[in-house]
Amino acid sequence: MGFFKSCDLVQRFTFNKSSWSHRGRYALIYEFDQRRAIQLYMGEDIGDEDFLFETLAKHLDSGAVHPDSVWIRVSPDGNELKDQGSEVEDDCTIIPCYWTRDQFPPELPTVRRSDLVELDRLGLQVDRVSYEVAEGQVKEVAFKYLFYENNIAPFWEELNCVIGIHSRGPHPNIVSFDRLVTETVNGIEHVVGFTTDFITGGTVDDAKTRPFKLKYLHQLIETIDYLNLELGVVHGDVLSWNLLIDEKTDNLLLFDFNSAFPLGEKPEISDVDLAVVAMFDVVTRDLGSVMEGESPYEVDGAALLAIDAWEKGDEVNLDADVDEFCRVLKGWVDRRRGGDEDENMEEETRSPIDWPELPDPPLVSCGGGVMERRESQMRQALIMAGEPYMTWQRPSFRELELPENKGKVLLATGKFK
Repeated sequence: MGFFKSCDLVQRFTFNKSSWSHRGRYALIYEFDQRRAIQLYMGEDIGDEDFLFETLAKHLDSGAVHPDSVWIRVSPDGNELKDQGSEVEDDCTIIPCYWTRDQFPPELPTVRRSDLVELDRLGLQVDRVSYEVAEGQVKEVAFKYLFYENNIAPFWEELNCVIGIHSRGPHPNIVSFDRLVTETVNGIEHVVGFTTDFITGGTVDDAKTRPFKLKYLHQLIETIDYLNLELGVVHGDVLSWNLLIDEKTDNLLLFDFNSAFPLGEKPEISDVDLAVVAMFDVVTRDLGSVMEGESPYEVDGAALLAIDAWEKGDEVNLDADVDEFCRVLKGWVDRRRGGDEDENMEEETRSPIDWPELPDPPLVSCGGGVMERRESQMRQALIMAGEPYMTWQRPSFRELELPENKGKVLLATGKFK
């Protein structure tokens, strides 16, 4: 659904490692649509990532790979599926050791993962879901979750940043935190993700012809100042794909804090510069013309504003002259750069949120009575020990479109209701 219908293969798959087993050399690949790990065998020369992803996509999308398979063998050219299997000893799936509910503020509301109904797949580890808030009353939200072990530390940072912002009360231009998502395993309640309000209409990047108003720029400026100078938070990704327009309130909304960090921690990244880049993108829809091989995170906002004239894109609709947008931006950039040099001013205006450090991982059994602190566990070890574990795998978006599956209710657990 949604994202995985049109995303690039490098977004759908990630190469974890190349290793050897009794079957030979394999590439371990994570697939984010079905949320599964697969060993891909194809001879000693496994090729580059593009070839690996194209090969795996071909066989997964054909429906030839069984949902329980943890490894497949294909011909050296990648065209023929030779064999596959689901032996536990070959299972390379890794399950994060999730934080417990008592590691988060007790007043935060929660919802069980098994109570969430999947509606759409919005991106990597983020879905649109719904749950019942009262009898006959359903709420749609965005569900961000953790199932890939390499995201443990960044997810902790994002979740606690969102909670910290939420603790200061709702902001009209920041997408609001909704609930922690929990799951109970072996009698212990764990936090596996969180939900935020879902805003219809797509991002500013998606809706390139939708009118963009000068008041949206003023709202963005005020929001960045609030985050930076009041809460001590740098969003770190203030670009057009992280901006929404709420059609109900006609407000601009900032979302997606997975790149956020405390102010001063990464001086090379500035929300002020990023906002200028975002506005250049919105106004001209020609960001590539000034990038010259740089990433948008490396562009100097003041230098971008120094360009003689921003040329409005053919399909762009603004409610004010381009010069007025640039005048407002330049005044703000000058003010912020002057203020940032005054350390006393920054200290007076900051009231930083609480940003807890990543806690030590839990003690888990490693077999033979040995206990170690680990951030994740191998699923095969849990299965062999007869221990319960959390499951994430779900049907592919293509399976959901099959006649026999249309109309079924898919839960966020990956199981049909």
